[in-house]
Amino acid sequence: MPKFTNPTVKKSTLLRLFTLKTWISSANFVNLHDICEKWAHIFAVWGIFDCYLVMKRKKTARISTFGSRITSIFSVALVLTIVGILALTLDASSRMGQDIRSNIGFVVKINRDATDADIAILSRQFHAAEYVASCKFSSADSILAEESMLIGERIDSLLDENPFGSEFDIRVKEAWANSDSINILAGRIEFNPIVDEVVCQTSVVDDINSALGRFTLILAAIAVALLAISFVLINNTVSLAVYSRRFIIHTMKLVGATGAFIRRPFLLAGIATGAFAAVIAVAILLGARTYLTTLDVMFEQILPWSSIWWVALLLLIIGPLICLAASAVATNRYLRADYDDMFMK
Repeated sequence: MPKFTNPTVKKSTLLRLFTLKTWISSANFVNLHDICEKWAHIFAVWGIFDCYLVMKRKKTARISTFGSRITSIFSVALVLTIVGILALTLDASSRMGQDIRSNIGFVVKINRDATDADIAILSRQFHAAEYVASCKFSSADSILAEESMLIGERIDSLLDENPFGSEFDIRVKEAWANSDSINILAGRIEFNPIVDEVVCQTSVVDDINSALGRFTLILAAIAVALLAISFVLINNTVSLAVYSRRFIIHTMKLVGATGAFIRRPFLLAGIATGAFAAVIAVAILLGARTYLTTLDVMFEQILPWSSIWWVALLLLIIGPLICLAASAVATNRYLRADYDDMFMK
């Protein structure tokens, strides 16, 4: 087995020998009292120098431990920030998909000879239907006015009668936003005697659902990959922090400390690291959201505060839990290891 030498100890030994040689060569001993006094001075110098070396080593160790903890906290905070961005992206894409599906529906054209009472009855039926998300009625005159505004010329002055008829613009709920459901609903509505035609573009509905499905699948795959990478990075960061103190674990085992007693400080340090990192990640997300809303008001709808707070709560929970699990795994590994395994990562 290779011998490990401590350069500080070697330097202290050489200094002791040099000091002893100097005192002996310059000493003019008269009696035993002088010899004892000289040796007392030598031991006093050695003691002061040893205390200085011990204090210096402890100060260096404290700085190194503090620096490693800060590095671990910021490393985990960056990973949690990525997780938070991913969660907000999934939430925004889900709400965008719901908004797109909420605009899917059909148009019900009414016969010209339908009375106002018949139209009112049909309107009440649409508003009471469970599949209807929104229902907008447009009279023939209002449609003519809208078309005249788009063209920039009064159409009624060119024609003897209004070519348009009244209609209902129906938007269905998300559960019915597919071509099969819309075809079934359109078939039922066409049986109404005052309904002239039901216009529904099922091919467009299929294209929208297909595009949303592919986008969701790709985003889910990216989310799983990033989550796996995030967990691995956090585990490695916490494991390195425990690895740097593996000899402390071995020393505590030698003096008879139990496994629970040894684990406790490492588990508490892991929880503290995860908590501080989660707070930093939440602060970054809040600052980013505030800055983006100053650039464009649209981000207030894409990133509502309700989603931000839910993601913040999620990070404050999973941050300490992941670091706690990583600390437990790393500590148990070195609790089972012997002295020779301490030199292997």
